[in-house]
Amino acid sequence: MNPAENGTARLHPKAWLVIALYALYATAESLCSVFVGVYFYINSLDFRVVCYHYLALYVVTPFVFTLAGWYAKTRDRTRVYRAGLVLHAVYYAMLLWLREDSARHPVALGVLLGVTWGFFWVGTNTFQYDFSLDGHGEYYIGLITSMSGAARMLGPLASGLIIGFAPVRQWGYQAVFGLALIIYLAAIALSLRIPHDTSPRPFHLRPALFPPRLHRDWRRILAASATLAGSSHIFDFVLALFMLLQTGSEINVGGFASWQALVAVTTAYLAGRWITPRTRTRAMRTGTALLLLAGLVIALRFDWWMLVLFGFLRSVSEPLFGIPHTGIRFDVMRRTAPPGDRIEYLCAWEWPLLIGRLFTMGMVIALYTWFNVDGLRAAIIIVSGYRIATYLCLRGISFVRDPGLLNAPPAP
Repeated sequence: MNPAENGTARLHPKAWLVIALYALYATAESLCSVFVGVYFYINSLDFRVVCYHYLALYVVTPFVFTLAGWYAKTRDRTRVYRAGLVLHAVYYAMLLWLREDSARHPVALGVLLGVTWGFFWVGTNTFQYDFSLDGHGEYYIGLITSMSGAARMLGPLASGLIIGFAPVRQWGYQAVFGLALIIYLAAIALSLRIPHDTSPRPFHLRPALFPPRLHRDWRRILAASATLAGSSHIFDFVLALFMLLQTGSEINVGGFASWQALVAVTTAYLAGRWITPRTRTRAMRTGTALLLLAGLVIALRFDWWMLVLFGFLRSVSEPLFGIPHTGIRFDVMRRTAPPGDRIEYLCAWEWPLLIGRLFTMGMVIALYTWFNVDGLRAAIIIVSGYRIATYLCLRGISFVRDPGLLNAPPAP
């Protein structure tokens, strides 16, 4: 067999190194991501504390993302990526140091996490884009997706069991955050093997952030970005807190998150074999309908079983909508962005997402303040309805209306 045909020899050694680092990241985050919000809540008993933490995170991320994108493009992307790993370690070290007092500093910790996200995701997206252009993109993305899915299925349940069986609840949280810190320290050490990239390139943000009228498809992608707020991350921490309020058990919270991941990964595998440029609209329409149905479930009744049903419908909906949406977004970038300017378009996409997140988080805080848990139910119903706007934005893109245009020359 030709070595190039052997799966283990397809990728550059640097790509395998980045894959190993992403596996460490996915493992650490799957252990903690669901439980950070829960940790703030049990130490404050105020849902708004959790919202303030994520609100600070959302505000800071696009600013740092853009700054880190500029540095990665004009200076050294390897340093940006490594800084993201170091800051992840600092974040979990702060949670360990502050312990129960973490809930007194939600904004400061949210700012720290926003800086962390900005650096880490610029580096990660840059590497992933590079290794998707060498003729083995599907193989590389497949490995990344498989590892992320496996971590999301196993990590939350493992953390829930650690916390649930700990003699003292706080000890369980400290063990989970400590384990994440150890994993990040290992990732930092491994990242030292990535060579520096010091080839300077100009940074052109303005055309991506304020596209000319001719780039109508990219304008629609930016509009769709604003409507995505809440459909993933906000849903995750709200559902985790709902499960905690319903059951009082971190084991159930972790099991619920892992079960949703199992449904989503299974759906993604099946949908990935069916969705093509010609079936994108049908897949997105089905995903939209399922998420609206999930919102109706919460509107009709709110108990443990309805929460599980909502999680199931939402987990089926997300890949059906997310897979074609991601494909459309990258196709528009490929057709619109000048060669070498993809990172500017990734930075630009974060800004309308910020606007949507600010609006949505403000709405969540207001509804909770006025109506308590019923307000959170209303927020979930409203955010589920956002999907209609996202679908309408994407459906109007030229090659979504007519898939034959996908192979036509892009606009100048």
